[in-house]
Amino acid sequence: MNKGIKRIAAVLGAVAMAGAITACKQCGSHGDLSGKINGHVAASLDKIDATEEQKGKINAGVDQIVADGKEIYNSNQGLKNKMVGCLLLDIPNSAWLHATVDEKAKELTGFAHRTVDRLIAISAVLTPGQRAELKKRYESAHGEMK
Repeated sequence: MNKGIKRIAAVLGAVAMAGAITACKQCGSHGDLSGKINGHVAASLDKIDATEEQKGKINAGVDQIVADGKEIYNSNQGLKNKMVGCLLLDIPNSAWLHATVDEKAKELTGFAHRTVDRLIAISAVLTPGQRAELKKRYESAHGEMK
């Protein structure tokens, strides 16, 4: 995949992530995503008999991921309108558009790496048996991992 397509995919991913984290004004509320995430995590931890100590560490990691995503969303308020406005000019500012895509791709890549690091730390909190149980439940719901 060439760099241009990767950059476009990264920006589209950032927009999708931002939309998932917050409600769309035109579409109405999609609900409290952070509440849904926390509820899902709590239910999953109950199903694998996680200890209170494990729950506390895991919930702290999940809260960091959600807060990080919200911070990215909040820091990009108005960007969509600026980009669309630029694209609709008689002569769009190509340099600014490309620089913005590069900047947002780096921002999203940083978020993805921080998220992976936090998920690795969360996984380390679980016992091998708990990870095996989560894997079994995941495969039951989503199909076998390959």
